[in-house]
Amino acid sequence: MLKKKLLSLPLLLFCLFNVDAQEQSNIKLRIEPGALLDSDSENLGLFLNMEPKIKISEHTVIGLRFGVVLNPQKFDDHNNSQFLVNEENDNAVISFIPTFDYYLNDKNTRPYLGFGIGYFIFSSVDIANPTENVSEGNVNNQIGLLLRGGIDLGNKLRFGLEYNFVPKADIEIPNDQIIGTVDNSYLGLSIGFTIGGRRLIE
Repeated sequence: MLKKKLLSLPLLLFCLFNVDAQEQSNIKLRIEPGALLDSDSENLGLFLNMEPKIKISEHTVIGLRFGVVLNPQKFDDHNNSQFLVNEENDNAVISFIPTFDYYLNDKNTRPYLGFGIGYFIFSSVDIANPTENVSEGNVNNQIGLLLRGGIDLGNKLRFGLEYNFVPKADIEIPNDQIIGTVDNSYLGLSIGFTIGGRRLIE
């Protein structure tokens, strides 16, 4: 249910942008589906980024990235025999990150480097516990860092590698007991498509 709700948010953003883009041709929308390269879960880790972007100089572009990631979290219960993380392959993270990209040239094929600092929101954690009535653990939302780079082809297609660094966080149950930690950082490979607007770098 959580995954369905999260995946519906990019669709809403796309619909809102599609109406606005008809009037503001200087704004472009980047859509980037991708896969995680460091996922240790049995399920494949996937993500979807949507990012309105605007050119501010010959080689620089700013944007606001909205991301949804499935199965990026890596759990450690510290060998806790009383509380276990249940359904480790059913977690999600959403993020809102202002971004800055720098293009290394103004040719049709343009390598780029980028970064951003933003807010990461984590899903709750299902806890298996045979002795106490505890079924859910919380992970505090955090500020994280985005580092990325890749190649932009013809301003319509883009291949990128991104690393989202988010500090490790404690898993806490309602009685304030810490039962483990979770690593929220992830590395991903994406392919991007551009909708609307003029060339970002001309």
